Amino acid sequence: MHIAARESYMTTEAKSDRLCRRREQILQEATRLFAAEGYAHAKVDDLAVKLSLGKGTIYRYFATKEDLFLAVVDSAMESLQDAMNKATRDIEEPFARISAGVHAYLRFFDSNLHLIEIFIHERAEFRDRNTPTYLTYRDKNLVNLERLLASMKSAGLIRAIDEKATAALLGDMLYGTVYTHFLRGGGKSLSKLAPSIIEVFFEGVLTPDGRLARNRKG
Repeated sequence: MHIAARESYMTTEAKSDRLCRRREQILQEATRLFAAEGYAHAKVDDLAVKLSLGKGTIYRYFATKEDLFLAVVDSAMESLQDAMNKATRDIEEPFARISAGVHAYLRFFDSNLHLIEIFIHERAEFRDRNTPTYLTYRDKNLVNLERLLASMKSAGLIRAIDEKATAALLGDMLYGTVYTHFLRGGGKSLSKLAPSIIEVFFEGVLTPDGRLARNRKG
């Protein structure tokens, strides 16, 4: 490659990296602002001051305040998804995989409980959206759990249950736990609740053979 062309390419790549970092910086600070102030009261002016940026710079990344808020919600769910995938992707054994997913979910919200505020404000401010972002991502991610439960049912490890409804039930148990924890103002670590949730879930769905298999794995 010609030297000038290579330098131009490197400059473009560096610019792209810088833009990505700046976008992430804006999203992180906007998350804190929206969680603290709510969508209606949060001001892009305040965000710009906090970041030492011109307001126009923020609008180059996000055309409107609404676009910025919805990007924050997407970013929150992508971070949760990444944490879940990282915790479970190398685990093949089904009992351990489900347990790892529960632990990862609760650990994530131990560190990011303020994101519940974001989900609440989305529902309050954007009621015209058919499905909140949280549920959109959740339903998509539950497909993997549904497949895992279907394979466990075929192997005789769990009862003849509707795997789609059962996966959704576990998702609701987890979100309900986090939401209640949030309403109580935090406190006790969510991660410490994982063993109880896992036990309740498995006791409800396992066959006798499934209990034996799980005990052997444990």
